Amino acid sequence: MSEEKETPKTISVFATEGYSTYIVREAIELNVADYPELAGMDRKEIIDYIEENAWEMKPTDEEGYYESLAEELTDKDIFREKLNNESQEINAE
Repeated sequence: MSEEKETPKTISVFATEGYSTYIVREAIELNVADYPELAGMDRKEIIDYIEENAWEMKPTDEEGYYESLAEELTDKDIFREKLNNESQEINAE
C-alpha cells in the first residue's frame, strides 16, 4: 500500500530582512560653567557624568523646548548613519 502525498494548493512565501542601524547626531558644545554639577571634574569625569546623567541634566536651549540635555541631543540632525549585520532570507509557510 503506497500513500499518496497531498500537494497543497498554495504556499505563503515572504522575504525577511534584518539589520542594525548606528546613527550619530550633530554635537552640542556645552559650556561647562553653565553646569555647576560639573565643577571640579576633569575631562574624563565630565564625560562619564554626562553619559550617565544626560536625561537629568538641563538642556542648552534657552527657549525651554526640551526637558533634558538627552532629549535635545536625540533631536539633532543625523550626521552619519551606518547599517550593520544586514541579512536577507526567503521563507515559506
